[in-house]
Amino acid sequence: MQRAVTEQNSAEISDRGVFWGLVALLFWAPWPLGSNRTWAMAILVLASQGLLLAAFWSWRAALPAAFARLRAYRWPIICLGGFVVLPWLQLLPLPGGWLNAVSPETYAVQAGITAFRLSLDPFQTQLYGALSFAYFSCFLVALLTVRDKARLDTLAMCLVLSGLAQAILGVLLFSAGAHYQLFFSEVIHDRVKGGFVYHNHMAGYMEICLSVGIGLMLARLGQEKAPAGNWKHTLVRVFDFILSPKMRLRMMLIVLVIALVLTRSRMGNAGFFAAMLIVGVVTILLSRRMAPATIGLIASLVIIDVVIVGTWVGLEKVVERVRETSVSMEGGGREESVELRQEAALYSLGLVKDFPVFGTGAGSFYNTYLRYRTPRDGYFDHAHNDYAEIAADNGLVGVAFLGGFVLLTLACGIRILLKRRSSLPRGIAFGTLMAVVALIIHSTVDFNLQLPANALTLVVVMAMVWVARDLPSGSKESRRRRRGSPA
Repeated sequence: MQRAVTEQNSAEISDRGVFWGLVALLFWAPWPLGSNRTWAMAILVLASQGLLLAAFWSWRAALPAAFARLRAYRWPIICLGGFVVLPWLQLLPLPGGWLNAVSPETYAVQAGITAFRLSLDPFQTQLYGALSFAYFSCFLVALLTVRDKARLDTLAMCLVLSGLAQAILGVLLFSAGAHYQLFFSEVIHDRVKGGFVYHNHMAGYMEICLSVGIGLMLARLGQEKAPAGNWKHTLVRVFDFILSPKMRLRMMLIVLVIALVLTRSRMGNAGFFAAMLIVGVVTILLSRRMAPATIGLIASLVIIDVVIVGTWVGLEKVVERVRETSVSMEGGGREESVELRQEAALYSLGLVKDFPVFGTGAGSFYNTYLRYRTPRDGYFDHAHNDYAEIAADNGLVGVAFLGGFVLLTLACGIRILLKRRSSLPRGIAFGTLMAVVALIIHSTVDFNLQLPANALTLVVVMAMVWVARDLPSGSKESRRRRRGSPA
């Protein structure tokens, strides 16, 4: 009964502008070097807070309904919220005895030098805390504003279009061999990078957008009617498909795959195709009855994208780079092999061992790694392993909160594939599972979760699967429309 009241109240909320503001922020985030500059982070933080305030202002006449809606997602909110609160706890001044009890190594470092707190780099922890709250705010905004199938479909399509814009930009700059200074950074487009500086971050963004696009494609295939027996009708259906939005979406996905392959990111490509196979197999196993069109799409993605598109645009170069193990010199800079990056992650485990519970402070890796650095020229500003860096910065407490959020989201997606029959929820679940699995794999050798644009986009995609869980089925929607109620 309470849920019915909430749905009725939410139908009267006028928050269309807030929804499109969220879409605009997601589209903007990758352009200024992945929002990986302080001023770009400030825009992200301020915009997210504006959206959150605007969302609650839109619900001001029905705040109990807003909190009732959020209560339905209390477990992911608690887990993500715990991870967001942690950096601010790390900044609190503590008595020396308390700090010595919970983190003896932190106490030893700070004794007689500065005020006692859990973070060894308060400025970076403040910045990390502000960004984390921005992601959390957008997660709440997505839960509040994306309430029906139309908006969920629109948000997914806008993410695909954002990925398409980055792919086209990246391919054009790569084709032109662009080399320039932007925001005090030298950018060399020796491979597809889009609006990013680092090709692996572009690959991570493509993985997310491609996953959402594939899920959307599956959702739209699931809306097809049963085929007609007459060959003439079949021919008409073929031409209708060629001219349909489904075909346009498929063409967009091909462009995104080309861009992903041309990033020549070894783990980016491996993570994407592995995630597609893993989630595809899981979907087939969990589905009591899989439409032939769905199986055909998954098979075509593997065959066409890997064999044909990859051969044309350079998948063999990705494979060649996988075989390389030495450090290479490219464009005047150093490009570390996977093995060397794993070595950096291995050395950073010393941080986890010395600061196991609360870490050294969110965002503090750059400065705290000095003590544990590898004996080599140059310096790693990140661990090139999200697991090691998150554990070092946030301790086991942070890993538990964030891991719980990810596991709950994966379980939500699997439950949708197991229980739901509506095409859009299943497609969004497929896309979210694929995006998360792809970055779980990619994060073993890179730091996509440290980049604001990629982290923000992934958090909103994870919100989408929770929204999809509570979408009414087609039969419920049709009954409600017959009664004259808003969908």
